[in-house]
Amino acid sequence: VRDFEKKVEKILQEREAAKQKWADMEKEIIKNEENARLTEARNAIINASINDYEDTTTALKQIQEEISLEFVDAWRKHRYAGVGGMFYRWCRNIANGGAIEPYNSYGNGSAMRISSVGWLANSEDELKLLSKTVTEITHNHPEGLKGAEAVAMCIYLALHGASKQDIKDRMIKDYYPEIADLNFDELVKTYEFSEICQKSVPQAIYCFLISDSVEDAIRNCVAIGGDCDTTGAMAGAIAEAYYQKDKLSEFENKFLYLKIDPEIELLLKVFHSLIGSKKFSG
Repeated sequence: VRDFEKKVEKILQEREAAKQKWADMEKEIIKNEENARLTEARNAIINASINDYEDTTTALKQIQEEISLEFVDAWRKHRYAGVGGMFYRWCRNIANGGAIEPYNSYGNGSAMRISSVGWLANSEDELKLLSKTVTEITHNHPEGLKGAEAVAMCIYLALHGASKQDIKDRMIKDYYPEIADLNFDELVKTYEFSEICQKSVPQAIYCFLISDSVEDAIRNCVAIGGDCDTTGAMAGAIAEAYYQKDKLSEFENKFLYLKIDPEIELLLKVFHSLIGSKKFSG
């Protein structure tokens, strides 16, 4: 038992040292040229007129290429992290000099990775434009695009004061009418694993709608089963925007400390700093 306690203590000390290292670098990273470039690119899109088709298209194509290369770079560093087979092959093809082309996916990875768009967009039109831009790089099937946009829209609505009923009504009207008929007890009994948007995004949104906190939304996803890490990411992202947009909950803080690498923690803080969020200001 004592040996185990020593190992745990050593691990915690190493994490503290790593977190301090990244904290010391944070101000410089926020100021560096890379973040200045990202801020400039983001503002170019957000401030562009959506009707100015030629200029906007050029900016969006540039962003698509940059995001694609970022995906590939992350894949190189973490290629055994559990990504889907199609995404793995897509990254490998680009890494080997292949063209950047989508693969007509309607997998739920599109909706799992979309949350930042809900925070970035200044209007629903911008949200739809940005969601399509970052999603169609890989998931250009209509259902893949719809799943991503639905989750991003939930986040956007939550951040702008919409009630759960408002969000539910919007999802039923414009995206997934089947949400109206979902039932928690029935899902626990009958829901099965699925990696496609059509059979996981509605369930994830529902798990948020019946929640009372970020943690509860994620627990609901675990309770019904299925592709829990992905549905939990979707429901948790919506719940964060609804319950905790301005500060960390105790649950989030513990998770951040125990489960998230310091490098990723810093990335989150840089993102929120760039968009003027209060999430980490305390």
